[in-house]
Amino acid sequence: MSTRRQPHTSVPPEVLHKWLSALACALHCLYFVLNLCLVQKMGLAAIQFIVIIFSAYCFLTSLKEYYKPWKSYVLMTLLTCNILASVSVMELWAGAIFWSIALPPWYYNLFGFKRGFYCSAVVAVLSAAILFLRTDTSLFMPYRTVFNFVLAYSSVWLICHIYEAQRQKTTLLLHSLALQDALTGVQNRHSLKEDFSALHNKVEKVYMLIIDIDHFKNINDKFGHDIGDSVLIKVAHVITRALENQNVYRLGGEEFVVLLKGLSNTEVYDQAETIRKAIEGEIFHSHTEEIKLTVSIGVNALEPKQAFTDFLRAADMKLYQAKHQGRNQVCI
Repeated sequence: MSTRRQPHTSVPPEVLHKWLSALACALHCLYFVLNLCLVQKMGLAAIQFIVIIFSAYCFLTSLKEYYKPWKSYVLMTLLTCNILASVSVMELWAGAIFWSIALPPWYYNLFGFKRGFYCSAVVAVLSAAILFLRTDTSLFMPYRTVFNFVLAYSSVWLICHIYEAQRQKTTLLLHSLALQDALTGVQNRHSLKEDFSALHNKVEKVYMLIIDIDHFKNINDKFGHDIGDSVLIKVAHVITRALENQNVYRLGGEEFVVLLKGLSNTEVYDQAETIRKAIEGEIFHSHTEEIKLTVSIGVNALEPKQAFTDFLRAADMKLYQAKHQGRNQVCI
């Protein structure tokens, strides 16, 4: 059910895009003047003028917080074309080839792991090919030039690749921890809010089940909190197993929540009964004796444009009704 998207970069792409566009505009203004007035490379100056106009546009729109990912792709394409064109028409001693080494960090940070890898690979091949074809064999052998360039480029590329891979692992881990209940391993209240927001405007019918362990305080008082914690962990496992999915959330204490969508009232009730019976039939253990548990379940359907707190409160009222009527039952 979850429609959450994992974060793409540590620094938001729109921030990177804004400062890249500012840097690109400033640098290309400088090179545009040099190529137009001193070097007389009109074709290259024309490309740089296009980069100036587009990067200035990107920077100004970024200041207004109007960002679209396609702008980053277009800007990086223009920068890449400008660098490769410079390598193709300028003398090798001018050092335009060095600018290609600066591209991988931007590719990885703006486009992510896979696209960053592919873009970096394309630039490496094209730059090496241009360098090989343009090397003057009377001065030094082409393969030596290409070999040294590939080593330098690959070093930067490898660092970017390793950093991005590690950053993604760390980001995914932190994101998972932020949305996961530390004790039971199911999702937490923050995760529930995120999934609710994603489903809020959907046409499908959405139901919330609030599951509360009956007389859980007695377990803590009689057996201790360590046994209470083990009971919570096993209850979470039983609920997840009964539903055969991962849409289980711990609301807090001994309360769990399940979101169901696309089902009828009868099907939702059957699901809730399946959970109730699964827990009633499970045997929990303390250090000295077996423990039998029951749960009360309140079920509520999401009303159009209903806020999360109202949705939760309505389901909680159904739970209270189930407890008031004797516990170990489903109230819908």
